[in-house]
Amino acid sequence: MIYVIAKLPCHEEGASKLIDWAKSDDGFSVTRTYKGFKHIELLVEENNKTIWLYEQWETKEDHQAYLNFRIENGFENFLKEILEDEFSLSYSTNADI
Repeated sequence: MIYVIAKLPCHEEGASKLIDWAKSDDGFSVTRTYKGFKHIELLVEENNKTIWLYEQWETKEDHQAYLNFRIENGFENFLKEILEDEFSLSYSTNADI
């Protein structure tokens, strides 16, 4: 299992748009059906602008295939509209302690 943490520094209106998108028929309902998907949470910092995504996937390759699917379907353009700065993404594994 791979853990994905994404930081999306949005402008205030952008954060609201991202939350609305996540709730939409094209949002997390699609994510949840993708091969290798396990779990997703959307967290909002106290500033109401920075969004954190915490995800669990079977493999890094599954997540990257999902990202490519989103990019091919225009999500990159949506991100350009809502982000105040570049987003970051990290992959982690469980330390099994």
